[in-house]
Amino acid sequence: MNEIITNTIGDRITYCRSSLFFTRKELSNLWKGASIPTISRWELDSVRIPLKKLNSLIEFFNEKGLIVSREWLLEGTGIPPFLLRDDKFDDPDFDSLAQEKLLDINRQIKNFIFGQIKNNFLSPFIKYGDYIGGVNNIINNELNFTFLKGELVFLKKMTNIAVGILQEIDDHIVIGGFNKENEAIKIENIDAIGKVQWIIRRP
Repeated sequence: MNEIITNTIGDRITYCRSSLFFTRKELSNLWKGASIPTISRWELDSVRIPLKKLNSLIEFFNEKGLIVSREWLLEGTGIPPFLLRDDKFDDPDFDSLAQEKLLDINRQIKNFIFGQIKNNFLSPFIKYGDYIGGVNNIINNELNFTFLKGELVFLKKMTNIAVGILQEIDDHIVIGGFNKENEAIKIENIDAIGKVQWIIRRP
């Protein structure tokens, strides 16, 4: 994604729209929450978006796989948006279909790890019971993954997988989320860590 200035709420709306590769016309047609001229005025900061419309727009972005918080869109603070490759299954046999999909990716991508999330740091966008996948960055006991700081990561310890924003790396890895809670896990207890690249959300 090209770097876009995010100083104002209009800049940040533009950033989100561009992250999803939507034109203003496409956003208007798909979201149905505002006309093209109105979206233009919001993005150019000539008119401020009403809070009710802002909440609807955030919900639309989240449904399209761009996870963005109200705090970031309004104030430019907190966790910046992140784009997920997203699959949804409405079938009653959700777990089997989700595992089958991720197992297929695992066969194609080396060191791909997947599993069911066992925490709620990023609820309601990513929650307990969803499935995630990504490439494991611990290979041959190599533990240099400081480049993941600030990224949305998964941590696997035994059979449990947690997701969160990687905040600190020392003898512990600290992850957190929107609810301001943190979890610190000793590096020696982590079997896998990597950037979340795929998510399958529970219906």
